[in-house]
Amino acid sequence: MSLSMSRRRRLVQAVPAFFASALLGGLSACGHAGAAQHDANIVQQIEAAPNTKPSPAPAPAPPAAALSEPVLSGSERSRRLLDEALLTLASQEKLGDGAAEELVQRFAAAAKEGGFPAQLDYAIALDREGKLAAAEAAYRAAAAMKDVPQGLTALAALAAERAASLAVDRGDSAAARSAVELAAAVEPGVGALSLKAEVEFSLGDAAAAQSSARTALAQAPSNVRALCVLARVQAAQGSPGTAALLANRAAAAAPRDARPLLIQAEIARAAGDQAKELDSVRAAAAADPRSAAAALALGRVLAEHDQVDDALDALDRSVELAPSSAGAHYALGAVLASDQQFAAAEDELALAAKLAPWAAAPHLELARVKLDGDGDAQLALNEANIFLKLSPPGLPSGHPVHGIVRRCEEMLAKRTQASVVQKP
Repeated sequence: MSLSMSRRRRLVQAVPAFFASALLGGLSACGHAGAAQHDANIVQQIEAAPNTKPSPAPAPAPPAAALSEPVLSGSERSRRLLDEALLTLASQEKLGDGAAEELVQRFAAAAKEGGFPAQLDYAIALDREGKLAAAEAAYRAAAAMKDVPQGLTALAALAAERAASLAVDRGDSAAARSAVELAAAVEPGVGALSLKAEVEFSLGDAAAAQSSARTALAQAPSNVRALCVLARVQAAQGSPGTAALLANRAAAAAPRDARPLLIQAEIARAAGDQAKELDSVRAAAAADPRSAAAALALGRVLAEHDQVDDALDALDRSVELAPSSAGAHYALGAVLASDQQFAAAEDELALAAKLAPWAAAPHLELARVKLDGDGDAQLALNEANIFLKLSPPGLPSGHPVHGIVRRCEEMLAKRTQASVVQKP
């Protein structure tokens, strides 16, 4: 099924090699649903809070001799240096390692000098570029700053929350929990308790998640995040009725929040109620059009219902909302591959693999694309072997990867035989 040209495919630009080497950088939506919901569009929340930033005090007038050069705050300097770096990358195909390192050091130094706002700008810039390891460290550094202005502690807590989310995505429980502790130090209270509940559930500790959620609800009975975590715990423990009641309570408390509706979709899916699942993910996307998690869930369910064009629209939206989400790129790539749009699928899947180098799933889909789209058995076999290396040991004999490996080996064997026969 081909797609309309008006929508089709902006080529995914690879993250510049300079940033990849000099800075470094979930498959949350592919790996575990809890981490996928942990998203909550934190970067968007940070960027959408300009009114919380106090106006800077007027700077003293500079000497007349200095008026030929603009006087920049630390935050403005950091923004300018980022712009310079990106413009340099756009104008040069290759940047020498020394120049690249110098640009990175200059920008990082300016961000640190500019205080909390500049450090937060730096973290968001890295996040948007897909440099997730460096972004996590920058968010953590921003949240840990001692000079956070009084009106910006909520943003500092969000920075710690994003650091926790990124740590959860890569499976680092110690880093995730330390980021939660940082958030609690910045802004103690119900918000920190509900964040701890969500992170603990994503890390697989249902008992700790339930304890933190109940403590949060004792202080704030309508806290949506705590209600959602408790609903997930109940669903995981085999109590879908109680889970549904908690999700309904959360939805009533926050009708424009997608999270309770996504939990309702999960409960419907577990019960095999496909119609209710589809209705719930549609409602989630409508309730919060800025939720990347809702767009992702809608795209996946629509694809399962063979509504490919609508699924791709929703997944495109998810990628736009969360450009550094490996899960969103993976889901989009998988649906594109199923629609035989192999070149675009390969772009998305390769980016998913780059954003989540620990994740196996993108490599299985890449193996399929290489084999069925390109007919390249060797490259397909390479991707299948990467999938096996990243997967837990003991995959069942009926796993699709074994069939791909057999097909690749048979194709390669036939080519070898044909080349031997053709030799004089």
